[in-house]
Amino acid sequence: MPMGHSTTESSLLLTIRGLLPSLNEQEQKVAYYVLEHPADVVRLSIGALAQRCSTSDATISRFCRKIGAKGYGDFKIDLAQELALTDAALYVQAAAGDDLYAAAVKVIAADIKALQDTLRVMESSALERAAEALLAARRVDIYGSGGGVIAALELQYKLMRVGVRAVPHTDSEMQVTSATLLTAADAAVGISHSGEAPDVCHALAVAAGAGAITIAITNHPASPVARVAAISLHTAAQEALAHGYPLGARVAQVGLIDVLYTCMALKRHAEVERSQERIAAALQRRQS
Repeated sequence: MPMGHSTTESSLLLTIRGLLPSLNEQEQKVAYYVLEHPADVVRLSIGALAQRCSTSDATISRFCRKIGAKGYGDFKIDLAQELALTDAALYVQAAAGDDLYAAAVKVIAADIKALQDTLRVMESSALERAAEALLAARRVDIYGSGGGVIAALELQYKLMRVGVRAVPHTDSEMQVTSATLLTAADAAVGISHSGEAPDVCHALAVAAGAGAITIAITNHPASPVARVAAISLHTAAQEALAHGYPLGARVAQVGLIDVLYTCMALKRHAEVERSQERIAAALQRRQS
């Protein structure tokens, strides 16, 4: 993929998923129904959809405009075309009656779909800006909480591999304290699947106020964490929950970090090669 080229494809369902935090409560009812029953919606009148969502025709119309459709009729046409051209299968959660293999198939299928959907919303221009900012940074703060902690540790490891000093912070007080001490020579990365994590959002805002460039990794481009960041990178895992966490969310975050790492490694190819040789030599000496 050449740098500067966008891989973003028009996807109504991914757009709806990304805009969820910006919708009001009634509009979210419509969004969740559409995401869970896209094929049914194509056959429903506006009144029937409103009834199933326990909302009004006016809410349906407002929802359509917010996601970029002129009206409900155009929305149904766009949705029908997408269902005909793309794999819009829902993520399927493992159920209590599944045997081990059936559960494994569902888990792996959800992870694969999360990665495929993330690729569809990926913007290489934003990735390139993020890679350049991280490579130029004197130091990088990484803020994560909840499920974002795993991705924060993964990002620290990948940054270390390309010679960038980074520290993950998962405690809210330490996040703000560290963010306060950043400068214009530094960068801060906030990781939140929902984009609603208040501590991560606050730490990014403090980092921006200190002059650091800020980067968000989130599933929702209209979320508070995305809005507060100078550069926003997006995953596209579905909102269906498996044991309290969105299916495929961690895999999508780590996959996006892998892409970001590859972009940085290509930009700093010779230095990364030398570093890898030194690391391999040091590890070999330790083992011997």
